[in-house]
Amino acid sequence: MIWNNLKKKKVISLIALSLLTFGGISFKLSQGNRSNKDITEFTIAAESGSLPGLITASGELKANKSVNVSPKRQGILNEIFVEEGDQVKKGDLIAKMDFGDLKYRIDELKANYETQKASYLRRQMLFNEGAISAEEYEEYKNKFSRSEAKFKQIETEENETNIRAPFKGVITSRYAVPGAFVTPTTSASSSREGGATSSSIVELSQGLEIVAKVPESDIGRIKTNQDATIRVDAFPDRRFKAVVSKISPSAIKSNNVTSFEVTLLLNKKPKGLRLGMTSDINFETGATKISTLIPTVAIVTEEGKAGVLVVGNNNQPKFKKVELGTSSGSKTAIISGLQPGERVFIDLPPWAKKRKS
Repeated sequence: MIWNNLKKKKVISLIALSLLTFGGISFKLSQGNRSNKDITEFTIAAESGSLPGLITASGELKANKSVNVSPKRQGILNEIFVEEGDQVKKGDLIAKMDFGDLKYRIDELKANYETQKASYLRRQMLFNEGAISAEEYEEYKNKFSRSEAKFKQIETEENETNIRAPFKGVITSRYAVPGAFVTPTTSASSSREGGATSSSIVELSQGLEIVAKVPESDIGRIKTNQDATIRVDAFPDRRFKAVVSKISPSAIKSNNVTSFEVTLLLNKKPKGLRLGMTSDINFETGATKISTLIPTVAIVTEEGKAGVLVVGNNNQPKFKKVELGTSSGSKTAIISGLQPGERVFIDLPPWAKKRKS
């Protein structure tokens, strides 16, 4: 009986020892496998090269010159003579205001003006002949001057009832209808000002330009008078030539992305292009100098600093600060902090530790 118990204890001890030995071997293998994880599909080697002489951006077709047309005096809109899309020349009649009894006041002042004018001319002739005194002549002259001033003032008011185009262009929006109350507060104002459309009559636009948003990393390669090519979705097989006319001095920040507005003018205005169309712009630049290049997707930020994730201990991603250069969209140049041949992560492996953002 004792012998059997001893045998059982020996078997149990051997089993436990085997399990411990197997567990230790498995743990070491696991640790070994962990450090030898294949990182090929998660990393890429930085390379030496230059970026292509092309920068791409998206933009929108806008009017080169655009204003809201409103009356000089507030009142009721009587008639409107244009529709959206109409071409107008400078001075063309766009609309007419209703200023109540203005017509009757004009007729009254005009009649008085004609009467005073006739009386003045008669006294002038008599004064020249010496038939009346200078005092009587001056009296009629002053009456005529006052009636003339009032008549010219009412003529000015009458002219203000006629709303005319301030320059040649296209009616791009119509805001009012006959009977609407319009005000002079936004007369010839910018078409995008807040509240400008609420009391205006029409929007008048002239010319066509493209406003593109260029990333901060590329703006250093954009210059005025630089050539560019425009493509719009409405004509996917056509390319339109343009030139950079203006670069905004201040940046625009949206969703933590910094960009600059670049304005381009078309060399020729092709038929079919419309305001508001979206466009793809290719800026033609010279190739950059040879530098270290990495995929743009490999760039990360940590505590507000730009960098990349290089291969650290046990193949763990390790943050490394770098100085960014220009970008072509898919690739970005590294000025310092990384050398060609160093591998950087383009995707996090499943065993990666959680890192600070």
